[in-house]
Amino acid sequence: MLIRVNDKEMEFCGNILELVLSLNLNPKTCAVLVNGEIVKKDDWESFVLKDGDYVEIVSFVGGG
Repeated sequence: MLIRVNDKEMEFCGNILELVLSLNLNPKTCAVLVNGEIVKKDDWESFVLKDGDYVEIVSFVGGG
């Protein structure tokens, strides 16, 4: 199925945690929105993405 992740279309079938890990991102430093709604980290494993979902992933970077 096709989803959009940060404005890039990609084939993916699975949940949010699997998506974050497949993109080599650290789940501890990310926030995820699906179709404009924030998804709590506690729900990432149970939130299965659907065809046409728009996912925004924001990574937090430390610095000063």
